[in-house]
Amino acid sequence: MNRGLYINATSLSTNQKKLEVLANNLANVNTTGYKKDLSLTETFPEKLLSKINSQKARPRLRGENQIDYETDGQVHRASTSNGFFVVETPMGNSYVKDIRFIIDEEGYFRTFYQDGRDDYKTDYENFITDGQGNRLQGAVEDVEGLLQGIVYFPPSSVVGTMNAGLKFQKIVTDFTLGNMSETGGTYDLALNDSGFFKVADADGNTYYTRDGSFTINQDGVLITLRGEMVQGIDGDVYIEGNEVSIGADGRVMVNGNVAAILDIVDLENREFLRKIGDNLYQMAEGVEAEEIPYEGEILQGYLESSNVNTIQEMVEMITLLREYEAGQKAIRVQDEMLEKASNEIGRV
Repeated sequence: MNRGLYINATSLSTNQKKLEVLANNLANVNTTGYKKDLSLTETFPEKLLSKINSQKARPRLRGENQIDYETDGQVHRASTSNGFFVVETPMGNSYVKDIRFIIDEEGYFRTFYQDGRDDYKTDYENFITDGQGNRLQGAVEDVEGLLQGIVYFPPSSVVGTMNAGLKFQKIVTDFTLGNMSETGGTYDLALNDSGFFKVADADGNTYYTRDGSFTINQDGVLITLRGEMVQGIDGDVYIEGNEVSIGADGRVMVNGNVAAILDIVDLENREFLRKIGDNLYQMAEGVEAEEIPYEGEILQGYLESSNVNTIQEMVEMITLLREYEAGQKAIRVQDEMLEKASNEIGRV
């Protein structure tokens, strides 16, 4: 297949998926507690290009190996002009001039992303290697020295690199807080910090949500608008009385007595939360929730708005539509070139 057609086709496919994510964000701009999704994309691995019909490849003389290296907190950046850094990806090794990485808990040098916190996440990310298939691992104090020694110098026949286009990597949820809207409702609750209400369905499955628009059913149980039961520390929350107040610490007071304490938690590994619809989250299959104490307050009579910025999303959507249109034109041009090559040049 013509490489140009393939690259533009992957770009169109990726942009289409990004548009779907943006459209979903805009559709939920008025959804209570909704957290917008972010699209992460990456190129296919950069592969080395060699001269056609070149003579026997000769090893390239290294000379003095110079790299530019700097750090910014946990983030390390390095670049080289003479050789390449080798990055291990699920689709094979990638040869790049610039790398940006952090050192994970096990000491490996890995690419990263952020999910709205200051923390850097490395799940499903790529590894920096030494060019021999070994993942780079070392102490923070010796990073520059390690990088100096792993720069890969290809044979003299190599003239550069090329990738096969762009691919959609994953969707990341942005958990930054939305605005707090006062409703005055007795069972309207909002969290002013990072955390989640715990709810359970009739089958006992536990879910997490930021949507605090609750009510009570005919049995006096505190539930979501869809019927899931809001969880307290001791299980379902029963409210039998007329005077109900919910304190900043989650204590549910009914007629002056403590009826329950809401089970509100934060998650250390919230990057593994998956949206399942109806404003509910569930941990990814095979991943255990790492619950930690919630450090914020519960606001009674308030609801959290969506954190979607409509103007920002619309601007990004317009940009993506223009990129999509440019990709279509590029494919059309290449198609015309192939047509001329087969119909006109072929007659010579």
